[in-house]
Amino acid sequence: MAMTDVQVKVPEERLPEFYAMYASWLAAPAGTPPEPLVEATSGYIGSRLPAWTSDDGELARIVWGKLTRSGKNLVSALVDADGTPISGDELAEQAGIKNGKSGVAGALGWPGRHSFAVNRTWFWCWEYPDGNAVYWLDEVVIELFRQARDGK
Repeated sequence: MAMTDVQVKVPEERLPEFYAMYASWLAAPAGTPPEPLVEATSGYIGSRLPAWTSDDGELARIVWGKLTRSGKNLVSALVDADGTPISGDELAEQAGIKNGKSGVAGALGWPGRHSFAVNRTWFWCWEYPDGNAVYWLDEVVIELFRQARDGK
């Protein structure tokens, strides 16, 4: 499949939503609209796909196996934060992602697409407490991806 670069302007504080929408669109079959995003609820912006549960260890291993080195570094930083919210800039530094918080928002596009491919919504949480995104994982997802990362 040939790919074309497209540039669009997106408000920086809405980059996570944009990349989630883009991942949903890529995951939908050609010619069909992506699943609509629903209203943000306590840090989650979801789709109509089910949330991750403690029974999803195999799905987490599948998603982990598809992540790039950069994606694995990003998820590992979130797992190691143990649920503590991390700013986009801090997360970029820990994961070695270029372009700071904008790079983090972009780097989450493919993990979202991989999550949609296993019929799950994206696994990270975010909110904008001071106008800048912070990211974290909930307890269930921390354990799922810790085990996937550590080969358990």
